[in-house]
Amino acid sequence: MSFPSSIRAFAAPALVLLAVVALGACQQRETVLTVHASATTRTAPDLAIVTLGVLARGATAGAAQQAQAARMNAVMEAARAAGVAEGDVQTVGYSLEPQYAYPRNAAPRVTGYISRNIIAIRVQNLNAVSGLIDATVAEGANELHGIQFTFQDTEASQDAARAQAVETARARAEAYATAAGLKVDRILAITEPGATATPWDARYDGYAMARASMEQAQNAAPIAPGELDSQSSVTVVFALR
Repeated sequence: MSFPSSIRAFAAPALVLLAVVALGACQQRETVLTVHASATTRTAPDLAIVTLGVLARGATAGAAQQAQAARMNAVMEAARAAGVAEGDVQTVGYSLEPQYAYPRNAAPRVTGYISRNIIAIRVQNLNAVSGLIDATVAEGANELHGIQFTFQDTEASQDAARAQAVETARARAEAYATAAGLKVDRILAITEPGATATPWDARYDGYAMARASMEQAQNAAPIAPGELDSQSSVTVVFALR
C-alpha cells in the first residue's frame, strides 16, 4: 500500500518532530536532593542488669575460695528465689589474690588470700531490682558494682527514632523544594550510617564504695530506671520535580 506524495511529504516532518520530542524527554534529568537528618527519642527501659559480687578472705587459698563459694551459692539461690531464671545469671569476674605483709628489713610474706566472684543478673521486672539486691546482700553479697538499664530488644527500641529521623528528612526536603520552586516527587534511597541506644549505667565510684554492707543495701533509696535515649541518623536521597 502506498500513500499519495502529498501525504508522504506531510508525514515525514511529523515523524521527525516526534523523534525530537522523544529524544528531549530521554535527555531530561531529575533534580536530586540529598538530606541528612537525625532524631533522638526517650523510652523507658525494660531490662536491668545488676552486677554484684562476693569477696571472702582466708588464711589459705582454699579457705578463701571455700568461704566465697559458700556465700555465692547462697546468693545465687536467693536470686532464683526472687524469680531470676537460671540463664539470666552469668559469672563476669573471678579472682584469687594473695595478701602480703611488708615488714621492715625483711622479705614480703603472704598473710592470707582474697577470693572474689562477680556475677551479672538480668532482671526483666524492674520493680524487683531493689528487692533482689536486698535478698542477695542478706545472703552474703558484699560488693555492688552497678545497675545498668537497657532494652531487651534494642533493635525495636530504635524504631521510633528511625521513623522520626525519616520524617525530619522529608520535612527538610520539602522546605528545600519549596524554596527552589519544586516539589518532592519520591525517595530514591535511604541509608542509615549508625544508630545507638544509650544505656544508663548507675555505678558507684571505686570498689570501696561498691562494697555494700547489708545495712546500707537495705536502707538504699528506691531504684529509678528513668528513660533512655535512642538515637538514629539517616541520609535520604529525594527526587524533585
